[in-house]
Amino acid sequence: MVSPTENSFLIKKKVILVRMGGELGIKSRQTRRHMVNLLRQNIKTILREFSGYRVIIFRDRILVYHETKTDLNEVAHLITNSVSGISSTSVAYVVQATETSIISGGLSEALAIIKPYGSFAVRVRREGNHPFSSMHIARELGAKILSSQLEGIKVDLNDPDYEISLDIRGSLAFIFSKTLRGMDGIPTHSQGTAIALVRPNMNSLIAAWLMKKRGVDIIPVFFRTGKQTEEKFLNYLKSEFNQISIDISIEDLLGSFKSHASLCLLCTIYCEQLCQQLAEEKKLTTIISPTCFNYNNESTSFEALKILEKRASLSILRPIQFGFFSQGLKIDYLDQKSCCNHISKVSLQILEDFTAISVDRFLSFRDQS
Repeated sequence: MVSPTENSFLIKKKVILVRMGGELGIKSRQTRRHMVNLLRQNIKTILREFSGYRVIIFRDRILVYHETKTDLNEVAHLITNSVSGISSTSVAYVVQATETSIISGGLSEALAIIKPYGSFAVRVRREGNHPFSSMHIARELGAKILSSQLEGIKVDLNDPDYEISLDIRGSLAFIFSKTLRGMDGIPTHSQGTAIALVRPNMNSLIAAWLMKKRGVDIIPVFFRTGKQTEEKFLNYLKSEFNQISIDISIEDLLGSFKSHASLCLLCTIYCEQLCQQLAEEKKLTTIISPTCFNYNNESTSFEALKILEKRASLSILRPIQFGFFSQGLKIDYLDQKSCCNHISKVSLQILEDFTAISVDRFLSFRDQS
């Protein structure tokens, strides 16, 4: 028999059930404890503009609870899309982990969502000591749903129209029907801070997002190029990284060198130089800059990378993208065009007119303006 818990006040309430990223489970006990506490703090930071939310660590889960609000879907989406180190979330109804309470609560959830002639499945996960098995609960709840007044319903374990999910943990059971997929990875702030070079294209957003997923606290530096849709990229950047980015315009610079065949490589050198200066001012040692091989019409040659690295005074991390697209990064509505109005196909190859003189002229543009 499961003993009562200090979190019994959650019974018959709704919570956001947060499942931690799988990578946290393979850490040592001390490291895992640190990262779980960090994840809890990151969720609290995301919710700082709201009031009344409690964030509770409970048996390898994190629970987000509000005393009065019952519609938690908006907050669940915010947490899931913004916080690294989360595998998934669900808005769940909490009951006591007894067979009677679980069956009753599960049946109520089923009757609320299943439509006549629909198919359903019951999914059960269980952790702790209980006088019943997961299979027994699934079988009993399924039988109750089938014997209800819903006409024409059937069980389909492979491709159901509806799923009733139960997460039974210790003295509490969580009942839900929808799951939001998170970005996984490890919690932000666990791997230091870095400046991310971002231009209005998907590649630089993905590079910054990949490093955020690896626990890096990102300070975005956004370079305006005069692209028509750049405001959408900037707004997305602010919402994704929960920080006001450093905003720099290079539109005039690009316009002055628009006929230069190596414009993209010159632009990358210039942006990386500025990011290095900003990093040194902030006493940071790391910069994130995207590296693409045949992705979104962009390509980087190894010769170009050598030139970039020779000019690097700090550590520059270059997440490599080989046709990579992340489902975790919701950027479908952003265009996939090159990041400025002057080059239709972006390439960082070494072209004929790329010379040390042209680089010096390009880098000195800011001093002349």
